[in-house]
Amino acid sequence: MKPLSLNIQTLYADLAQSITFSTTLPGSVFTQTIRGKPYLYAAEKHGAVRITRYLGLAEDPETTERAENIRRAAQDAKGRRTTVSMLKRAGLPAPTIAMGRLIEAIAKAGLFNNGIVLVGTAAYQIYPAIVGAVLSTAALTTQDADLAVASLAVAPDMKGESLLDVIKRADPSFIPQLSLDPRTPPWRFRSGAGLEIEVVTRHRTRADEEHPVVIPGLRCSAQPLRYLEFLIADPIPAVALYGAGVPVTVPQPARYGVHKLIVAQVRQQGSAKREKDLIQAGELIAALETSHPGAVKDALENARQRGRKWKAAVDRSLREIGLDL
Repeated sequence: MKPLSLNIQTLYADLAQSITFSTTLPGSVFTQTIRGKPYLYAAEKHGAVRITRYLGLAEDPETTERAENIRRAAQDAKGRRTTVSMLKRAGLPAPTIAMGRLIEAIAKAGLFNNGIVLVGTAAYQIYPAIVGAVLSTAALTTQDADLAVASLAVAPDMKGESLLDVIKRADPSFIPQLSLDPRTPPWRFRSGAGLEIEVVTRHRTRADEEHPVVIPGLRCSAQPLRYLEFLIADPIPAVALYGAGVPVTVPQPARYGVHKLIVAQVRQQGSAKREKDLIQAGELIAALETSHPGAVKDALENARQRGRKWKAAVDRSLREIGLDL
């Protein structure tokens, strides 16, 4: 397991801290005169489009202050773009342009702050800087974006919007993949370029196995998955290396690794997805054993305490990848 240099880890930590303390979306401020009075507006980039927001009368001190904060945020974002470029040149994995636009649109709609967790390979790509090591499969590109709903109350910041409205700002060609039951809102979406989005949620009742759960605030559904509640418990903030850095919410790396141990045993023997699960679990756990050994121990203990099937799946996968934990 090749460790990342302290310089790279520090750069990433500074980037994450800068984004955490940024409370204003960057944009360009412009003036529009209406009936002889000047009004200020801000244009913000959301995915592949620009959204215009009304700030207020230019002569209003509060409007002037908001405009100045936006200009300052734009200047800060310029500096973060330089940092993101440096981290990518140093070898840290980054999303494709299409995936980056998608993640940015979701982030700027406030969804990562309101109950959406990025899971799957798109999340795994973010882990190297967090665990301080090179993860070989993190460099693989993915055409899938899996969004886990941690709260059924999740909704975009802009009232009345649906998830489809949000993701169309990343790519207008996104269309819903209709469910077998026409009364059920879609839980899968696909762009003309082949980028696929699946919305998932934790498994609650036996009835969930057959029926997607409706998410009213997003005007879509979510497919219930077993073991997902373990994966998305207490998620953490992180940064995707696109543009000026995109703030996202991802599972704890230790829980991600242990979750992969479990789901690998559900997959068909010899399948590509099963092999990928075991590789990701092995690399992530090995890295965490050096950087955060307590986190791995806690996640394993938590999973094993959930029942005999959980414990058997964890232990079987650990034997297959040659780890004695």
